[in-house]
Amino acid sequence: MEFIDKEDESKVAESFTKILNSSGITIFEASFLDRFDKGVLFEIHAKPLLTDGEVSGMLSIGRNVTGRRSDEQKIKELNSKLIEANRIISIERERARNKITVLEELNKLKSEFISNVSHELRTPLASIVGFAETIYYDQDLNKETLKEFSNIILNEGKRLAKLINDLLDFSKLEAGEEELQKQKQDILQILDNVVLVFEEQFNEKSITLTKEYPDKEQIINVDNERIKKVFSNILSNAIKFTQPGGRISVLVQEFGKEIEVAITDTGVGIPEKEISNLFQKFGKVHRPGAQITGAGFGLVSAKQIIDLHKGFIKVRSEENKGTTFIIRLPK
Repeated sequence: MEFIDKEDESKVAESFTKILNSSGITIFEASFLDRFDKGVLFEIHAKPLLTDGEVSGMLSIGRNVTGRRSDEQKIKELNSKLIEANRIISIERERARNKITVLEELNKLKSEFISNVSHELRTPLASIVGFAETIYYDQDLNKETLKEFSNIILNEGKRLAKLINDLLDFSKLEAGEEELQKQKQDILQILDNVVLVFEEQFNEKSITLTKEYPDKEQIINVDNERIKKVFSNILSNAIKFTQPGGRISVLVQEFGKEIEVAITDTGVGIPEKEISNLFQKFGKVHRPGAQITGAGFGLVSAKQIIDLHKGFIKVRSEENKGTTFIIRLPK
């Protein structure tokens, strides 16, 4: 025991007891001390010597395994590092695959976006050119037809101008070039002004509009034109996808330091699989039983504007039951 490390003395004593009570070979490890009191690890193989069935001695062989154990520990540490490295490599590979998938999806969405925009530009241009050529070449048009064609050209021109303005606005918001022009506004008045713009469309489709407002004005600090654009986009979609005779409601509630606006329609709804992609750039939601028009960035712009106001927007929808857009804005 004089040569055994103090920490291993109890283990060696237990091993001795085991050897003396066994006729086989007992294997154990013990740390011996060299002349410099440095630990040297030995693997001991020992067995008792028996004479007439009684223990008369003990035979053991010790092998210095200090280097081997050190190598095993290094290998263990290296294996642990290798496992971690492989895990990191696997994560990075997965990230790379996801990035490739996202880029591919983004390219696909951009292609669809360009296709949609091209179609939206081409359609009014075709009408403008077509009716303008008719007016130019047909000198015998009566006044009523001339007025009708001129009105079509005017409306298509306005539609084209709106699309271009929306594109430019979308681009500026995306690039962060536009700063909000905030001022104190009554959100109820903003909503009423937006609803008034769509009054003719409500009447054309016999859509019933209901409004539930708080009793007092709700003052918030917003960019008036931007917020009007948000509500206009949502209300325009609600009218577009609501069948004649349907209903649209505008509900405003106060929640402490926030104002919530909920716009609900009884339209065709949005498929569940499309809801998660509703605010994606360049995306376009395909609604059941509805012909899709527009370039597909109205809701994306709406979310950009709401985000700039430090608010949030979410949507709830069921197919053939309707859709609700919920917007919360800080006061």
